[in-house]
Amino acid sequence: MDRSRRLVAVAPLAVAMAAALIVSACSSSKSTSTSSTTPPAATTTSATTSGSGPSTTTGSITISGFAYSGTLTVKAGQTITVTNKDSVAHTLTDRNGAFNTGAIQGGGSTTFVAPSMAGSYQLKCTFHPSMSGTLVVTP
Repeated sequence: MDRSRRLVAVAPLAVAMAAALIVSACSSSKSTSTSSTTPPAATTTSATTSGSGPSTTTGSITISGFAYSGTLTVKAGQTITVTNKDSVAHTLTDRNGAFNTGAIQGGGSTTFVAPSMAGSYQLKCTFHPSMSGTLVVTP
């Protein structure tokens, strides 16, 4: 009887230790993936990447006063941050459908990856057709 009471008291401790090991294993796996120097292009959020490949920097476009902040020139696959300083939602959309950020709420921002094909992309806001701009993508 005394032995069964000890087992009952030890069982929750064993479960807690096993859970801690699982959490620890998941955490170390997660930190390994975030320390990678070459994340997948679809999830690139760092300002620069290091390594033997080309350097990738982020570009930015600001929306203010129902206007895009001029022409932005970026390399193919570069991460672009779009900041909406207006109080209403806007989009940053290619007129030919190559990309669309979706709604960016007033005061908000989002990122997207520039197209892989070099060229000049004409921008529009799907909510405000009078807004226009240009994104130039180089190889």
